[in-house]
Amino acid sequence: MRYIIIVTILIFATFQVRGQGVDFNFPSFSPKGSISQIVGNTLIAIEYERPSARKREVFGGLVPWGKVWRTGAGNCTKIRFDHEVMVGGQKVAAGSYSIFTIPNPKEWVVIFNSDTTLYGTYDYDYHKDAARFVVVPSVTSRFYETLNFDIELQQHDARVYLSCANTEVNFPIETRTNGIIQQFIEEELLTGKNTVADNYAGAAAYLAFSEIDLKTALKLADIAKDLDRDSEWTSGIKIGIYEKLMLYASTIFTLTILFVTLSQLI
Repeated sequence: MRYIIIVTILIFATFQVRGQGVDFNFPSFSPKGSISQIVGNTLIAIEYERPSARKREVFGGLVPWGKVWRTGAGNCTKIRFDHEVMVGGQKVAAGSYSIFTIPNPKEWVVIFNSDTTLYGTYDYDYHKDAARFVVVPSVTSRFYETLNFDIELQQHDARVYLSCANTEVNFPIETRTNGIIQQFIEEELLTGKNTVADNYAGAAAYLAFSEIDLKTALKLADIAKDLDRDSEWTSGIKIGIYEKLMLYASTIFTLTILFVTLSQLI
């Protein structure tokens, strides 16, 4: 009975405030947050509402163990990719997904669901899951008063961190960047179909910086130089590759040619 009375009073108070035409912008206790990051050739964007601990026990209290959690507050948390990715070792197509989790003391289940219209976990349907995998939580030295998402770059891939109170979980997101570039190199550049010098130079720089295949990197840089002999960028790339291959004589020769070219332009 006491519970019913309290709820009734709150509802009545809400109607009173609305009826008075209040136009003051009161802050939300679970403000909206977002984070986005270009990872390789893929945009990853997360939108969520950020609940705070406010002296409450979060996991095992406010968020029960063993039950599907909206992983935020209010509307479901959403994550978006503009290219196909691998999440938790599972292929996920480009698009938007809701993030649900099932927290437990020793392991969490992370869920990507195709329904992004949900409020909380109401009407959650596991048949619409696009990916589901298990992660192990860890205890943080920092206390996160408010739920926080972060995206850490790992070259052309990423790791998403979810932190709240003294608990943190994370999971990898793999982009198809390396595969796409390798396919472009093999099908367009090494076959000679493409005739844009900067494409060859860019591919050479990518392979050299990633230290994937320095021999092919040098070959692509040579083709780039043949297509555009005045390119200072390509000369710089070749010098970097020579240094990595410890071909110091070639490094000195290329530097000399570059110096002479620059001198003529002054």
